[in-house]
Amino acid sequence: MNNKEKTLAEKREAIIAAYKMKIDQIDAQLADLTAREKLAERKRDTRRKVIMGALAGYHMRKNPGSDFAKKLAALIDEYVIGDRERSLFDLDPLPKDEQTTRKQTQRKERREIDGEK
Repeated sequence: MNNKEKTLAEKREAIIAAYKMKIDQIDAQLADLTAREKLAERKRDTRRKVIMGALAGYHMRKNPGSDFAKKLAALIDEYVIGDRERSLFDLDPLPKDEQTTRKQTQRKERREIDGEK
């Protein structure tokens, strides 16, 4: 290979390296954008849940005898399992074996809802 061919090969390799670097930069930007979008969606989802929970709690306090309030209280008692979480609702802790059974049941229900087996 003569000097001219070496120079052309070096230029070609430099161009390829520059393009690869550009692709890596774009990939990093895309990953960053995707991560920011996921974070923003999690924040929106959390905000929706806070608003729904506040609305449901307000309705329960305002209308404690309503069917909705009774049903929500029953759901909270059924699905809130952990001692710490139950204490937030002034509920007694569950026996450990009952916690285990409910956790297993909830996992199974989630898988069924999500279409898994």
